[in-house]
Amino acid sequence: MPNLEFNIKHMGKIYPISLAETATAGHLKQEVEGLTKVPVARQKYMVKGGLSDDSVSNLSSVIKAGSNVMLLGTPDADLISKPKGTNHFIEDLTPDQQMQKFDSNPIGLQNMGNTCYMNATLQALFRVDSIRDLILNYDPAKASPQDEMHHKIVLEMKRCFENLENKSYKSVMPLMLLNVLRKCYPQFAERDAQGGFYKQQDAEELFTQLFHTFDIVFGDKFSDDFTVQFRTTIKDTNNEEDVTIKENENDLKLQCHISSSTNFMKNGLIESLHEKIEKRSDITGVNSIYSVDKQITKLPKYLTVQYVRFFWKRSTNKKSKILRKVVFPFQLDVSDMLTPEYQQEKIKVRDEFRKVEKAKLESERETKKRKLQDTTDVDEVMTPREEFETEKALEQSEKEHWLSEFKKHFPPDLQPGENPSSVYNLVGIITHQGANSESGHYQAFIRDETDENKWYKFNDDKVSVVEKEKIEALAGGGESDSALILMYKGFGL
Repeated sequence: MPNLEFNIKHMGKIYPISLAETATAGHLKQEVEGLTKVPVARQKYMVKGGLSDDSVSNLSSVIKAGSNVMLLGTPDADLISKPKGTNHFIEDLTPDQQMQKFDSNPIGLQNMGNTCYMNATLQALFRVDSIRDLILNYDPAKASPQDEMHHKIVLEMKRCFENLENKSYKSVMPLMLLNVLRKCYPQFAERDAQGGFYKQQDAEELFTQLFHTFDIVFGDKFSDDFTVQFRTTIKDTNNEEDVTIKENENDLKLQCHISSSTNFMKNGLIESLHEKIEKRSDITGVNSIYSVDKQITKLPKYLTVQYVRFFWKRSTNKKSKILRKVVFPFQLDVSDMLTPEYQQEKIKVRDEFRKVEKAKLESERETKKRKLQDTTDVDEVMTPREEFETEKALEQSEKEHWLSEFKKHFPPDLQPGENPSSVYNLVGIITHQGANSESGHYQAFIRDETDENKWYKFNDDKVSVVEKEKIEALAGGGESDSALILMYKGFGL
């Protein structure tokens, strides 16, 4: 009989294991100790029974061949005696609790003088895994000379993102990135004529320019995940025979137009896809009113929605803000914006995904009923670090499991970077408070990666936790925080 072969997953690393038919749980633990440096007494396996009895044999009845088995436990070599580097933690916590606090909370960016627009934008982009991975894996050796400034932006963003990820400091000051941005895009170097200080800028404009930079540096690796494709039908309302159909038009975001009757984001999005314009007819030679109707033919993994809140006001010579309250959903279904044939494909997958989501929610409710100690099948009391490590490992294990369940229902002909269904979940918002784009304050609100009811508020270098209910207030209705850019991630991804 062949050996039982599977993998042990511990602290992000995979260790191949091959055991003889007669091997016991004790034999497994001895081998794992040699590979991972986790003492036998501390090893906790995420399998039925937890392999707590070293004499257990016939391991193939507990561990499936070729599977990944999660191992919990702290290696001897990695025991923490004191935090590395400068200590910025709450003083009355133990070192383990301090490390837990450190690992749990993201860090902010320092304001360098009217740079909140940049800080909010960077925090939103850092929380998008596709962009974060591209930037953190960026190799400057592959830079092209003709696009030097754009590559410099990405290089400085990489340094900034590394500091945000490693939490090397209490907060990050992206000064070099700011300098490069101002050289590449001089509009962000605009100064006040009287005081000489740098002016506040528009976060949406920076967001758009950074997307342009990413498109230049990364090409399809970036654009596949963010590009919406359309079929556009342009028709003369006075001449039914004057019809033009354009395939594969695209954009990196959808716009939510705000009129005096717009109460919900979905209405604003639909209005932006169905417009009327006046132009000269090539057939009649006179001006006519044309209807421009767009239907989506490809949905991206990430959907960016811009609230068109700013308009040029001649009396003040500034971009003023539409303060109207426009409610946005936490889960957005855009099936009614698709071409009929594309809609049919996406709805089919959407309905399958919702069945998986129902099973996921039921599983989560059951998990909440069980205490952490019962879940890990361990009798001894864990240290704060071991408890934190266990919680994170369980979260990661659950996340991987449900992602694989969703993936089972992906259509076989899915394009690179395409959303399998028509549904999106809200993951981040850039907001503005104030009356115009050249004043006020920008902030970012980002959803926790594992807890959809937990959100982080990024107010420059101040980071705080806010409840999901508080996010609903960002719909606007005054000069307080109003949603400007919303980032949605494909459901089940």
